[in-house]
Amino acid sequence: MTFIDTLRYESGDFVDLPRHLERIRATALAHGGHIGIDRVEQALYLSAPESLELFRVTLYYDKEEVLEVRSIPYHRRQIQRLRLHKLPEDFSYRYKYADRSFFLSVGQGLSSEEEVLFVRSDGSLTDTTYTNILLELPKGGLITPSQPLLKGTQLSRLLEQGKVQEQAGLTCEDLRRSRRVYLINAMMPLEEAITLTPNQIMY
Repeated sequence: MTFIDTLRYESGDFVDLPRHLERIRATALAHGGHIGIDRVEQALYLSAPESLELFRVTLYYDKEEVLEVRSIPYHRRQIQRLRLHKLPEDFSYRYKYADRSFFLSVGQGLSSEEEVLFVRSDGSLTDTTYTNILLELPKGGLITPSQPLLKGTQLSRLLEQGKVQEQAGLTCEDLRRSRRVYLINAMMPLEEAITLTPNQIMY
């Protein structure tokens, strides 16, 4: 089984590298393997872009070793609408698997300005195909679903810093009541998040 990890490479270094390395280690252990974190770090730096531009670096690995590192200049998508999509009952993406065929199939037919927001069968919100979500409350403050499909490194950082609070059972009604919806991931910290309003969500 192959996994991926996506890192932000900026100004000649990897952003939040220890958090990514810990996720890689934990993923390998959870699947009965052991991957040398020193070797992972070495592979990343040996393949690092020789540029100070912003890059999206994707690490491919299995439970024992690094398979490949790919780097591309990063350009943020321009998302203007979210479309809700119900998840299959048994769907899980707890670990960052390289096989993203489900997400690709769901996104077929959407325009480049549209993105999917997944909802469980009980109506609870999760993630988009590539970001966690934050809801800005009417009186201020940020909340996020307590059970995302995958808790990203940026979300973990914000939770630890106390800038975001987890809340169970967030639904479409919470989306409608929110002031804004923020899309974040390792490439998009909060200050660079894609920001949408409730009227940009297609129910």
